[in-house]
Amino acid sequence: MISSITPETGWLDETYPYVRIGDGPKTLLVIPGLSDAMFDGEYGRTGAFLTWRGFGHFTDEYTVYVVSRPRGLSDDRTIETMAHDYARVLETHVGSASVLGISMGGLIAQELARIRPDLLERLVVAVSGCRLAASSRPMGRKMREFAVEREWIDIQCQLHEAMFTGVRRRLYPAYSRTLGRLRPPEPASPRDVVVSIDAVLAYDGSDRLEEIEPRTLVIGADDDPFFPEEILRETHAGLPDAQLAMFRGAKHGVFLERKEAFDNWTKRFLEGETARVRDRAY
Repeated sequence: MISSITPETGWLDETYPYVRIGDGPKTLLVIPGLSDAMFDGEYGRTGAFLTWRGFGHFTDEYTVYVVSRPRGLSDDRTIETMAHDYARVLETHVGSASVLGISMGGLIAQELARIRPDLLERLVVAVSGCRLAASSRPMGRKMREFAVEREWIDIQCQLHEAMFTGVRRRLYPAYSRTLGRLRPPEPASPRDVVVSIDAVLAYDGSDRLEEIEPRTLVIGADDDPFFPEEILRETHAGLPDAQLAMFRGAKHGVFLERKEAFDNWTKRFLEGETARVRDRAY
């Protein structure tokens, strides 16, 4: 059953845009991916609706917080310093929680678990890993060029091609270009997109995985161009207490394309219902 409690939106410490849904007895903190830098920072009705659509199935057991990064990031911000931001959010506003990090958010979540394991109950590293695949770095650099030129629709189209399969991969870029002409993305701070891409390109946590104490689920897709099978397996193998769930024939947007299976596996892991297996593929 999905909770009917009215979503709460606003700013934590007048710094971190957030939306809270549900009233479950446990807490789930969601750390979003790169697209977080590409919106205006205000979670209005649309943001609340999308949050319900994305995470409403967790609200039977969880109060869910989706917390964005600050607007106006300094050029020297890194994944590691962003993790300290989220540690402050947990300490001051949310309390101990399970953490679900998606894509870039998964990088931040790993560092958060490493520096403050006392604040995390369980960790889900979703469509993410210990580092970006070397083969995807040219794509990342191209996206950075688009960000410098403020070509937001080109970034969206490149992401859609990397995320989706089948008809979605053909239609979504065209849809983005059509809709983008009518309602283009409006980042609150355009430089944040460049800073975020730089942070992802610079991050490599492969030598620190053994320091992550919370039990972790690494969940992704074998054909993800950013975090493919070899990165998922490397990440899983380096963690001291982890499970791996991998979807076959899927890409970076598997959490959307195979949402029901993705959410069900994640929920079972968070609730401790999954067997302590080393690998699971779909």
